[in-house]
Amino acid sequence: MRAYAWGLALLVLAAPAAARLWKPTPPQVAMDYATISHIKGTEGRVIVTWMAAPLVPAPTMQPLLDRYVVISIVHTRQGAGGAVTWDDIEGVQVTDGNGQALKEVTPDTIPPSLVGMTASAEAAMRQSTQGKGKMHWGIYEAGAVNACRPGKLVVAYDGEQYSWDTPMPGCPKT
Repeated sequence: MRAYAWGLALLVLAAPAAARLWKPTPPQVAMDYATISHIKGTEGRVIVTWMAAPLVPAPTMQPLLDRYVVISIVHTRQGAGGAVTWDDIEGVQVTDGNGQALKEVTPDTIPPSLVGMTASAEAAMRQSTQGKGKMHWGIYEAGAVNACRPGKLVVAYDGEQYSWDTPMPGCPKT
């Protein structure tokens, strides 16, 4: 029995911590679905998030997030001694479910509200990581992609195809 208890304790300590939300709101359900966390072993950890309209309760942001696909990517690695490093993110490709590439928005044409949102997130990342954290933001014209209509979004990065089927959870019932 003691060996079983030790084995169970070791299993609990080795497993990543996660819990399901209790009585989640629609934006919380959407955030859970919109965030992909890929633990790649020695290749580190990749977190890809689609900032879609159902995630944001602010009615002023929802039309913008329907018009643009906003993606953030973080790729970390844990080195010897536990130090975390952040990779530069390159080679990201974003397509719809039919393989059509979405057009990336040039920095000078990004709406000010999206500039503010991404700048705030980057500032929080820098502050919480003592200036070491790196987060890639990609803003694309949505085209046929909409979080609350049938379809798919695919983000290709570092040899992986991260995807979301839509409508995503948390969308209003029609």
